[in-house]
Amino acid sequence: MNISEIMAVLDKWNFWSQRIDTGVRRPFYSEKLNKLLRMSEIVALTGVRRGGKSTLILQLIEELIEKGTKPKNTLYLNFEEPNFSDNLNVKFLVRIFDAYLEAFAPKGKIYLFLDEVQMVSGWERFVASLYDRKADVKIFVTGSSSKLLMGEISTLLSGRYISEVIYPLSFREFMDFKKENYSPFLIKSPKLYNYLREYIEFGGFPKVVIEKDDYGKKILLVEYFNSILERDILFRHKIKKEKDIREIANFSLANISGKISTYKLEKDLGISNPNSRRYFEYFKEAFLLQFVPFFSYSVKKQMYNPQKVFSIDTGLRNAVSFKFSEDIGKLLENIVLLELLRKKEKPYYWEGKTEIDFILRSGYKVSQLINVCYSLDIKTEEREIRALEEGLAEFEDAGAKLIYWEGKPRTGSPRSKLIKHKKIEYVNILDFLLG
Repeated sequence: MNISEIMAVLDKWNFWSQRIDTGVRRPFYSEKLNKLLRMSEIVALTGVRRGGKSTLILQLIEELIEKGTKPKNTLYLNFEEPNFSDNLNVKFLVRIFDAYLEAFAPKGKIYLFLDEVQMVSGWERFVASLYDRKADVKIFVTGSSSKLLMGEISTLLSGRYISEVIYPLSFREFMDFKKENYSPFLIKSPKLYNYLREYIEFGGFPKVVIEKDDYGKKILLVEYFNSILERDILFRHKIKKEKDIREIANFSLANISGKISTYKLEKDLGISNPNSRRYFEYFKEAFLLQFVPFFSYSVKKQMYNPQKVFSIDTGLRNAVSFKFSEDIGKLLENIVLLELLRKKEKPYYWEGKTEIDFILRSGYKVSQLINVCYSLDIKTEEREIRALEEGLAEFEDAGAKLIYWEGKPRTGSPRSKLIKHKKIEYVNILDFLLG
């Protein structure tokens, strides 16, 4: 491609000669990105495909222009652009940047955004070179792989970058997209519960949330699932056994909040233990699945206990393995996990005679025990509280929460065998997600 051809392609994606619809703002992330904008380090945004990384980048560019940056001092490169597909290497990246400099000769700081940069072989050398030469360029890179900055790349860019994971919409963001009020006065309204049910059923991918038709939502979610498998797993890792990948992905999504044993998968699905382990790493790398390890102060015990598996998005899970009504408790647990991850927690689960859904740490100490249930009927409440009490006996410095959807706490009432425990807090799911 010559310079004029390159610039013609770039013009379609940039703000140089047009306005671009950048959708609904996400303050939770835009505030973070604006702070990172003032730092010299390279900013790396990772997260699941279609989770909103590209839109956040375009919104950031739009804000820069609104605040006085000249449009031609911004350069956005989308490496999934079909016209670039045959030339994706570091030499071509240098050529694109040189074509941009030659065409515009921008004065002052340049803002460079490299979207889905993992598509470009050797991209890290180009980025490191700009940074080390102290060029007046602020660099953002995005990728749909958690290993975007691992291995040799991490070594090359060590000390030069800051990373941030972008998740699909939280319930608070979901309500913002719906343009609905979620003030404390409405927090327990039936309307809000209906929105929560929609959020759990169809998830938080931005385009899915604004799609009005339920059938359209499902079509998008199936497309996203297939795209993640095909582009981020099968293609990237050159896997020929597509049937195995799909089987293990479907099995995992059908069993969210359950413990996954690769030995059991070998028995049930006929997929070897080494291959299952490798595939799970690929799912994790592509953000399709999230894993919660067993908590123990012994690293060996952590390693030898199975991990619990969750989906990056409940809507994605439901589109592939739809059992919404009977799995509502598991889906609630899934959205609680995602909310903890957004807050940069690193949850574990724990099991004694009973099970604690999530354990949070503060340094070396266990700080919080969390159980999640749908209904506070007598039997469920007693089971969940007994589990938390067992956990509190094991981790004496911790506090505890029971997060629930419907019902009222019966602890301490004449109908309950339980005595109210001063360390156990009851939290409605809406208070947890919107508080």
